[in-house]
Amino acid sequence: MYHTLAFTGACLSAALVAASPLTSASNSPSNESAIPDFTFPPQNLTNYGNNSLFAQWRTKARFRPSSNHIGDPTAFWQDEEGVFHVSGLFSYLRGPNISITSSIGSALTSDFLNFTDVHDYKNASLFTNSISIGPGNNNDPLAVFDGSVIPKGYKGRVSLIYTGVHFLPISWSKPYTEGSEVQTLAYSEDNGATWIKPDIEPVIPGPPEGFNVTGFRDPWVFQAPQFAKLLNDTPETWYLTVSSGIRQVGPRLLLYRQNDTDFTSWEFLGPSVSTPVNTTFSTGNFSGNDGSNYETSNTLFLDEDGENLEDGVNFVTMGAESGRETHSFHYSLWKMGKFVRNPLNESVMLEDHATGVIDWGIGYACTTMPDYKTNRRLAFCWSNDDFNSTISEQVGYRIGSGGVYSIPRELYYKEIEGVVADDLAAENGYWSVATEYLNTTLANDGIALAKAVGNDTVTLATLGCKPAREILAFREHANHAWTESDFDVDVSSVKSNCSGVEYTKEGGVTRAFIPFTQSPHSRRWELQTTISIPETSLRNEEYEDFAAGFTLLHSSASAPSNYSIDDAAMLYRPSNETFMITRDLALGRDNVNTDPEMGKLRLWNISSTDATGNQTFSIQSLNIRAFMDGSFFEVYVNDVLTVSTHLYYWYKDSTRMGFYLQFSDMLVNSTLETGVRFSNVSVWEGVPNVFPHRPTDPAKLIDNGVGFVEPPNNPNLPLAYDGVGAPPLPPVENLPYGIDLSTVE
Repeated sequence: MYHTLAFTGACLSAALVAASPLTSASNSPSNESAIPDFTFPPQNLTNYGNNSLFAQWRTKARFRPSSNHIGDPTAFWQDEEGVFHVSGLFSYLRGPNISITSSIGSALTSDFLNFTDVHDYKNASLFTNSISIGPGNNNDPLAVFDGSVIPKGYKGRVSLIYTGVHFLPISWSKPYTEGSEVQTLAYSEDNGATWIKPDIEPVIPGPPEGFNVTGFRDPWVFQAPQFAKLLNDTPETWYLTVSSGIRQVGPRLLLYRQNDTDFTSWEFLGPSVSTPVNTTFSTGNFSGNDGSNYETSNTLFLDEDGENLEDGVNFVTMGAESGRETHSFHYSLWKMGKFVRNPLNESVMLEDHATGVIDWGIGYACTTMPDYKTNRRLAFCWSNDDFNSTISEQVGYRIGSGGVYSIPRELYYKEIEGVVADDLAAENGYWSVATEYLNTTLANDGIALAKAVGNDTVTLATLGCKPAREILAFREHANHAWTESDFDVDVSSVKSNCSGVEYTKEGGVTRAFIPFTQSPHSRRWELQTTISIPETSLRNEEYEDFAAGFTLLHSSASAPSNYSIDDAAMLYRPSNETFMITRDLALGRDNVNTDPEMGKLRLWNISSTDATGNQTFSIQSLNIRAFMDGSFFEVYVNDVLTVSTHLYYWYKDSTRMGFYLQFSDMLVNSTLETGVRFSNVSVWEGVPNVFPHRPTDPAKLIDNGVGFVEPPNNPNLPLAYDGVGAPPLPPVENLPYGIDLSTVE
């Protein structure tokens, strides 16, 4: 358990956290050293020995393999005992001269605080990896890609429908080889520990005839009473979507219907989601970009509590490829609207009322699972490593593992009441307007309806995303916790009223780091807080460089002047409505990606009535929960915006935290309002070890038979199904919603 300490006068009494000075640079180890020394400036990461960085950035409270590499979340399900089966694409080296392969590895949990590998340790010295199904038969000769589970499927058994791979490479940017991907079936007789592949043909042998696809994978099986009503099917009917796209036309979600009781035959109905290539729903980049090809799509029906198959608002989540210059050309998107009968075929199609981004950072392939006990819909997002692309493969051998999942997230239908019905609310974005219970319409149409009946406010609707309620129990595992007093600061007073402040100045912009009264000693913590900013700063060019937030990790003030330092912060820039995570790291861009993560967040003008009956207006605050675990950082803002990324710190003492204020020289003597209020600041340091049954000795976690041990001349090639070079944008007249091309990344 932890104890809580309260402090007062954060600005006036702030003091630097004591830290031992770093050793003189003249004693730095030579470039030939294979052992990292975290008191000296870093070298190129490839100079260090294999597995020498195994523990440096490793997470403790997230789903990840003991070694090797985890990819897309997939094949999730909950068994009859309520146990969650959490799985992912698992890649490993099977020997010094055998290529990386792709399988599915799994672990079990009932509370997301304790995971057990599906194949646990036979004894204290022998580790058996967690593979539950791998490639190798006629339907999946090269690799196993994503799939989803039917609890009672083939012959009444728990069944997995997944993508079997026949040819590589596969990419949205390259011509598609016919027969590369098929949808095939396996079943289990041991509750998912292993999967049996029956001697049958693929259940869906290829794309629909005449479709020149960009991909054909990631089947998602689900029941949908709302679909059944539209299509005159029985309520027990199962449906299946395959993520895909039509080359040079746009991404597609292909809908199939169960055609027999053993789930071995599926009837193609038509696309349930269709968008033009590389287009965006929003004029202000609040909606990401749909790209050329969909992946890992999920069809969901949600209400305020979670899943509601009968009456829930219609959502689709998807990974979108090619519409982004960064993040491997990936966006993680969601769409909200209403499925309607397609008049052209025996299918349904989504009327899109809003499109948003599930994770604005490195989080991708976000995949969901049900919690039947609470009717929740839970999601995990995958984050790959974020090293410099020229050395990333080699760095994999230095860290001995790759990839990590977010904490479980609850997805739900979220309403924001009392929003002023103005032109901002009428824009297309990650919001629509609620017209009645669990019904929505396009924002512009909803604002027009409100004004027509004399309403000056509306209720906006969107996808809610928050940490799963189980994550609150992380705080019980904290070994230290404290609160910072509520803190008001503005540009004119930060220099005169705050002691211990550290300033950096570049290009006429000052960044002020105001240390907390204390800081954590590790990179494993949760921060919860609220930030209130001046209303006049929103969408105001005079505040172009004005931002406020928190420094997340900062090197010791005693670092020698010739040392590069670690410095990362999260902040909100109201002038362009952008939430950012900056990554100025000692490793530098030759080793790691140091570009800031950015996501768009609109703070709404909310109308309310005070105790005397008068109408009042106020701008939303930023309500933040942020989690640091090793290098992995994820932040949730207002249950609407989520960003995850890697902060690859180097120095042992780069743990200092504090308030952050950024401003231009022009604001110092300005009459513009720059007051920022930080309130309810709490920090819990320490997280649970969610794999308590794994050995603590790294040597036992790194399996030299299948681990990241670099073979001579490294002949191994990774499975490649991501490409480069997005297809060109279509003509302006073909872009929907009057898109401003300058906003399309």
